Amino acid sequence: MVASLIPLIISLCMQKVLEYHKDTFCEKCGNKLACEEVGEPVMKETSNFSGYTLTVTRHWKCRYCGNVDTREGPENIFADKGEMLPAVYLKGIECSKCSGLSTVVEFKKPDIKEIGNKRTTRRYYKCTLCGYEDINESEETISRSTHAG
Repeated sequence: MVASLIPLIISLCMQKVLEYHKDTFCEKCGNKLACEEVGEPVMKETSNFSGYTLTVTRHWKCRYCGNVDTREGPENIFADKGEMLPAVYLKGIECSKCSGLSTVVEFKKPDIKEIGNKRTTRRYYKCTLCGYEDINESEETISRSTHAG
């Protein structure tokens, strides 16, 4: 069994090396291992009723020619819509604005993202009495083999 894991481990390491080589290659001057990441990566989340996506934007600057390349991608971050809570779970929730009890409904499927071993769930609630909309975000630690769904 251990012998069957060795090719997998080697392929994962090779993938990381190839990604690093691609990230540090300057397309303008053609130098290898020339680019360094500058600034902090920017995460952009897009959520609507039909989907949830997360894009990371990074900037790479060449040490030789000064060219700055901007790259966007999901970066192996799991981002998807989850399932809405059954109505029975919403019975005890009080509206933050009008204090109405059992008047809160979940009006949009929750957004779920997993980065490393952290899962963040963002739920969207609305009071049927006063119309107040509230967003609740919770974070939990998960095992690496578990995905939302």
